[in-house]
Amino acid sequence: MREVVVLGAGLHRYGVFPEKDIVALGTEAITMALKDAGVSWEDIEGAYCGTVQQTLSTGHRICNRMGLTGLAITNIENASASGSSAFREAYLAVACGVHDIALAFGADKLNASPFRKSEGKGKGEEKGGDGDGENGASTRRLPVLAFAELTRHFMKEKGITLDQLAQVSVKSHYNASLNPYAHFQQPVTLKEVHQARRVAEPLTVLHCCPWDEGAAAVVLCAKEKAGRYTEKPCPTVAASVLKSTPPDGDFLIHLTQWTAHLAYEQAGIGPKDLDLIELHDAFTIEEIIYSEALGLCPEGEGGRMVEEGVTSLTGTHPINSSGGLISMGHPIGPTGVGQIAEILWQMRRECGKRQIPKPVRWALAHMVGAGGVCVIHILKQ
Repeated sequence: MREVVVLGAGLHRYGVFPEKDIVALGTEAITMALKDAGVSWEDIEGAYCGTVQQTLSTGHRICNRMGLTGLAITNIENASASGSSAFREAYLAVACGVHDIALAFGADKLNASPFRKSEGKGKGEEKGGDGDGENGASTRRLPVLAFAELTRHFMKEKGITLDQLAQVSVKSHYNASLNPYAHFQQPVTLKEVHQARRVAEPLTVLHCCPWDEGAAAVVLCAKEKAGRYTEKPCPTVAASVLKSTPPDGDFLIHLTQWTAHLAYEQAGIGPKDLDLIELHDAFTIEEIIYSEALGLCPEGEGGRMVEEGVTSLTGTHPINSSGGLISMGHPIGPTGVGQIAEILWQMRRECGKRQIPKPVRWALAHMVGAGGVCVIHILKQ
């Protein structure tokens, strides 16, 4: 298979935009990505759209507004991993030689949800967790209730403290405050996290990702052809792995461990080599357990790693420099694509005040989704 690079990326800020339809969100992100990549719309040979909350043919509606070129358009729904799955399909198409240049994008708008009425609002917007019942949680039960129960379990069994959980939110909101594309752009303190409206014991609203909308797009290209379009550094996709629930049924920890093992093997690196990790953190407990599952620290040390600053922008293993799902937002369809955009810009040192000081040579993007799916990509500079 051919080596594939990321040429460029574009985002529409995550948030709530009642004045804009899905097409406006999507075309803005795509237009920015094309400009960043130095390509024209006519250069795109295939487009893969991740979306969850929309009607049929969302990708076609958005691409048709960009212009009718006859390109191949594929719509992908894979719960919260929809955008990550769209990126993977675009990568495989280029790697296999089906396309030389492909577009992966995600776009979503808020629709009526059975969860929203009882969730209320936080920081002026809807908050309260994944609308798709993340990690296989029943759609008849609020995801926040399942993760609150999980949080209580890990606090009891692993010694994770409430301060450690709150520190995840503090770090996330600080990073997002430096990100112009983030939903929430105000830092918070530990005290504010603890004293925020309680959603489900012990989680306050600031432990949970928001309900929101937005769009993200990235352009992928065969590595040997990238020089035709841009002189900017273009990271290579070193690994792309998608797995579903393993035979033991553990879609929470073992699924991520399994997928990560395969991704590290494919990339020829280990977790200690990672300079940036963008991982799924719809709830604060997820950052801690997934950081352990990814091998960034021993089991039971995830909370301490946050507490000691290892995951901060200046730490050994920065996690969610974008602000993550908790603070940048989780529009669902775009989320996984937005992770790749953050990695690209960090590797190019284009992230302004949230720029990681050390060189970002290896980075990992991790997303999970309802039903039991995990997608991991590793990029190298």
